[in-house]
Amino acid sequence: MTTFIQVILRNRHPLLMAFGCALLPSVHAASETQIPDYAARGDFSEEQRGRIQARQDELVSTLANINLTYAKIEALKAKIESQKTTIAALTAKLEGKEPPSTPQTGDPGKDALPNGFIAGVTPRIVIIEGDKGNGTGFLCRSGNEVWVYTAAHVLSGNRTITVRDNTGRIYRDFEFLECAEGVDLVRLKPKDAALEGLDLVLPTQAPKVGETIVAIGNSLGAGSLTGEPGNIMGVQEDMWEVDAEIIPGNSGGPVVSVKSGKVVGIVTHLTIARNRDSSAPAGADEKPEVKRFAARLDKNWEWRKMPVSRFVKEWEHIEAMDLASSITWASVYLMHTGPGAKRIGHTPDLERIRLAESILARDRNHMQVQRVDDWLKRYRAAGAVRQAELIKEGNQIIERNLDEIRVKEGALKPETFSWYHRQNYKAEIEFRDRLTKADP
Repeated sequence: MTTFIQVILRNRHPLLMAFGCALLPSVHAASETQIPDYAARGDFSEEQRGRIQARQDELVSTLANINLTYAKIEALKAKIESQKTTIAALTAKLEGKEPPSTPQTGDPGKDALPNGFIAGVTPRIVIIEGDKGNGTGFLCRSGNEVWVYTAAHVLSGNRTITVRDNTGRIYRDFEFLECAEGVDLVRLKPKDAALEGLDLVLPTQAPKVGETIVAIGNSLGAGSLTGEPGNIMGVQEDMWEVDAEIIPGNSGGPVVSVKSGKVVGIVTHLTIARNRDSSAPAGADEKPEVKRFAARLDKNWEWRKMPVSRFVKEWEHIEAMDLASSITWASVYLMHTGPGAKRIGHTPDLERIRLAESILARDRNHMQVQRVDDWLKRYRAAGAVRQAELIKEGNQIIERNLDEIRVKEGALKPETFSWYHRQNYKAEIEFRDRLTKADP
């Protein structure tokens, strides 16, 4: 059995990401804490139930924040573990001792880079810090102009960004950007024409499988640059597969050929496939297979020019859809499988119940949330016969909410969006359709 997950390598967690995570098995300790639904009990007054419900909402929100913090800690621990062998080997060399034995990769290029190679590249790398997430970019020559290249998802969702290099210099006044058609890639035009940039590889210089590369980026969005050596493992029409240890925060950073010194790709995403041997005993560990990808820059991409403000506005539309989808799912789940609405033969998932309640707790003044809250309040206080009648009303509330969303979406023109946001828009629509049509 294989479970496949794609990870955009950016340090952010929009509501849709937290929402999607609820559909995966939970592995962190914080999620084991269960919050009894005291507000559903009938031995409290209306005022008491209201206060209890408000407190439960606070606890649910706190648990969600704890879970996010725990996930960040786990990512840091994984990065530390991946570097232990390298640190031990370097320490052994400095002390004149033999490094600890490790499995041989057969890739001597990964163990030795030309002296000063990374130091020669990093002055052209920039750290991108936004109000919603961080990433990496780089100054690059294209024709007679210098641009700041990065992944589209690094900028997407941020209303403000700061672009700075490793000397602390800040680049401002980006009046417009260009979005590549068909790939997660954008570039911004800085006003300072005297800037220097890295060179893009030419189509005739495209690297081959096995060639040594270095991926440089703002690992974990921590504000410092690291270079991760590796090799090109495979080639697709639009992507290179690499084995450099790229992680969240590296998105938008360059993949540089050690042989030519030129940029061959830009870090975009990784995939994780968890494979379980069907013959293995129950409870056996899954073996994760991680693959990392970079968009190819040896291709002549079609560019689409637009104001930065328009790019920001596109994401605001998608973000509103994300919230609407989340409220819709939370409504469906709590109305059909939550406390007091258990289906025959169906055991509600307490983790999903907590997530659904935390989504509604984010904005109790939202009109659609108030409709659901009112329904749940009446449903939990009703007897069995009245509950059966209320299920029909609950379905009507969900349909009304969906109709309102569709009206707002009808005013949009997603065909005018940048390629990256068009893909997000389509995925959002498909995601919500699956959630509302499938069994919660």
